[in-house]
Amino acid sequence: MVLKTLLVCLYALEAVCSPITGGGDFEPSAPVSPGDTSKYMRADAVDTGVEIYAPSENGGGYHYGPSMILNTDGSLDVWCATNGSGDVADFVGYFRLYDGGKRRSIEKTVIEATGGGWDSFSTCDPGVIKFGGYYYIGYTTTLDRRGVDNDICVARSKNPDGPFEKWTGSGWGAEPAPMIEYDGNPDYWGAGEPSFVLMGNELYVYYSWNTDTTSTRLAVADATDENWPATLKYKGVAIPDKQSGDSADVKYLDEYGRFIAVFTEKRFSTNSYVAVWESFDGLNFRPCDIIKTNTIQNLHNCGISGRADGHIGAGDPVYLGYGYGVWDGVGWPTQLHELRLSTADAPMTDDSAEENVEMNIKPRQGRLISEYVTVKPEKLVYNISKPTPLFAMGLDSDGYLFPVLIGTRFYGYDKSVIRIVGGVMIPVAEGSTRVFLNWNGNISSCLVNVVSAD
Repeated sequence: MVLKTLLVCLYALEAVCSPITGGGDFEPSAPVSPGDTSKYMRADAVDTGVEIYAPSENGGGYHYGPSMILNTDGSLDVWCATNGSGDVADFVGYFRLYDGGKRRSIEKTVIEATGGGWDSFSTCDPGVIKFGGYYYIGYTTTLDRRGVDNDICVARSKNPDGPFEKWTGSGWGAEPAPMIEYDGNPDYWGAGEPSFVLMGNELYVYYSWNTDTTSTRLAVADATDENWPATLKYKGVAIPDKQSGDSADVKYLDEYGRFIAVFTEKRFSTNSYVAVWESFDGLNFRPCDIIKTNTIQNLHNCGISGRADGHIGAGDPVYLGYGYGVWDGVGWPTQLHELRLSTADAPMTDDSAEENVEMNIKPRQGRLISEYVTVKPEKLVYNISKPTPLFAMGLDSDGYLFPVLIGTRFYGYDKSVIRIVGGVMIPVAEGSTRVFLNWNGNISSCLVNVVSAD
């Protein structure tokens, strides 16, 4: 354990010395005109793709639902839902891909649960866009430990790897509030899995809505307003109830004058594929193609790359990513394909003549140095009446927690409620305060309630 802790500290130092810079640097897309409605988009996987994540042989793991932004140097910024730890189901992880996915940066957890907050159980299914100088990550969250009754929150940062501040309902800060709140039967999955496209001064927000079936809805916000989540207006159902599909990732194809949406059908089955739908107004979508040949069986939760504003420019390389595999305790790898786009005179929606690829999951070999690290408090919520240690814990990509012995900074707390000396919280007066932890640029927080002594 001591050796592991030392090596991870050295690994984190490397991450600090090699920060992620640049990105999201295409010029905003020019106004576009609707394309030829008599033509239908075609999208084909060029080959069987490359694996960009493999679960650990020791701890399993997953990276699904990738949201991907293409940069001018050809690199891809990628955000995925990653496995959480302890009482938190999921986090959002970030890394940058190079050479079409053959190389990548060190990974970092960028969205975590807020102890005592609206997103205290799960933060997953990221959808990312950049405009007005900020990266915005929309994500699915719930307070229900069954994983149902989900809502959508959003956070923003100047950098792709954070730190992110969360929408509070009236501004941006530490205490999250929903951007879109589910108001249906709380026993169903609810709302989540957001995707964004910027159209001039309007932000199109697509999201899943699940009762007994799953549809994709559209809401539109004023992108010129710093507090744009408060301006969201519901527009209607963009993609009706899917057969057995999941989240739709939506982009705008400048060259073809239409929106394109991808989502998986027959998910978690040997006959799975990616459905492709299109729209000329952003609201009314129609099926146009499927992507099955060269994809891996049992796929689910896919994403398609685009520029920072959610557009795909003429000549841009386009990538499709997804998780695959049936959960058996091993985990889900993530596959990345380059796509070839074209048009046809008729839609192609019959998958019976195409075959996908059977591929055995090969967990990565165990290693002492983790793929990515984050810091988290031992507990998300503390109720204290006497001096209590506040332990900072590192989390590695195998899901292992280990004590962080040096270098953690505690800040942002109300000193009229507690003092922190040598990593020990000392009660001052009854009340509540949030405490932030920063370890080598990895930021987390916990809620501390000072209560009466027993």
